[in-house]
Amino acid sequence: MEKEALANNDNQLKKVKDEYAILSLLFGAKDNSSEVFVWKLIGNTKHLGQVRIESIRKMRNDFCIIPAEGQDRAVQDLMSGQNFVDLYIPESALLLRCDVKQTDAPFRYYLKIPEFVAQVERRKSFRLNTYESSEVKVSFGKSVPLPRPMSQYFLKDCFDVSPGGFSFFVSKMEAKFFRLQDPIAALEIKAGKWSTNADAEIVMIREIEPDEFNGLSYKVWRVSCKFTKIDQISRKYLEKFIFERIKDELNVINS
Repeated sequence: MEKEALANNDNQLKKVKDEYAILSLLFGAKDNSSEVFVWKLIGNTKHLGQVRIESIRKMRNDFCIIPAEGQDRAVQDLMSGQNFVDLYIPESALLLRCDVKQTDAPFRYYLKIPEFVAQVERRKSFRLNTYESSEVKVSFGKSVPLPRPMSQYFLKDCFDVSPGGFSFFVSKMEAKFFRLQDPIAALEIKAGKWSTNADAEIVMIREIEPDEFNGLSYKVWRVSCKFTKIDQISRKYLEKFIFERIKDELNVINS
């Protein structure tokens, strides 16, 4: 993988030029349904719109982004009349500038796969996660019927959070309480003095091995959940919480 280091204050950006590596990063973001943000500097303020990668067409050298729920107008305003667009993928600390190939506003936007991307060094990345800072916590009760009925109360630091859901780590002993498509009812999610109740469903469970980047001392399971019931006021609060974080991260990364 060809990488070129870029000095950027206290952060280390790596310019990735390898075509295969760029495709792998894009496919990873698509397969993980990672949050992706279109951003644009207007005056001295960074404006954001949330999207996700819907498809990647390697033979046509392009990929398609679609607005997240409720983001159609924001994304359309940011994309209108643009020859290129800046994207930020917090989960992988990835910055991209892509030429716009085709616009089917407000539903789909086709972008050229860039010749290079910039990635913040993982040890110093400002990813959209709250695990290290313990900013967001989730608590709930969970039961399993087999092999024998068991119930347990969980209080977990969220690994990441978005208006659509959240994820957290569990140990090997705890993993037996979690299965794909399991509902989690009447959970409480807290961020500082703010809290709300919601229902969720488990959409992905993934083993995470310790490595030099994640700081884990043993294997864990990352449980990803989507909200199935959450009031609009709480969803809007989470949108604001996430967007303000991302704006701060972009200010630091691009300073």
